[in-house]
Amino acid sequence: MSGITYYLAVDIGASSGRHILGWMDKGKIRMEEIYRFENKLEKRNGHLCWDLDHLFHEVVEGLHKCKELDRIPASVGIDTWGVDFVLLDAHGNVLGNTVAYRDGRTKGMDEEVYKVISESELYGRNGIQKQLFNSIYQLMAIKKETPQLLERAERFLMIPEYLNYRLTGVAMNE
Repeated sequence: MSGITYYLAVDIGASSGRHILGWMDKGKIRMEEIYRFENKLEKRNGHLCWDLDHLFHEVVEGLHKCKELDRIPASVGIDTWGVDFVLLDAHGNVLGNTVAYRDGRTKGMDEEVYKVISESELYGRNGIQKQLFNSIYQLMAIKKETPQLLERAERFLMIPEYLNYRLTGVAMNE
């Protein structure tokens, strides 16, 4: 299959992940799932957390599968759930656990956020539907529970951006 340009999508959901190769064939888009893995939450320090090392390992395993198939992608895109993130210190190390959106730590954090910015002003700025698992409420939970993490944080990366950082050494936000 030489001469074909491949593109890899890594789609990570709450319970599983998959690597999908895409390419053009005679004017038609072709796609093939080449690798699948399990993803699950772990209880750490009383919270439901993502195992980032496991996720990164599985991303790399899927890349190895591309090499095994001799289908090296021209580009790779990683997609996950949209609200979870990591905080990095000045040396690029993850601060704390990567708590999942399904954890209950954000209960009551909306009222704490509204002490800083009203609900209508917040919506006016971001246009995002209120869900208690939104990143802003997670950040407020960190501020209330472990404020030292925010004080030490130098970077904020969403999970896909963090995985890209691990792959490339470049920490960038969308």
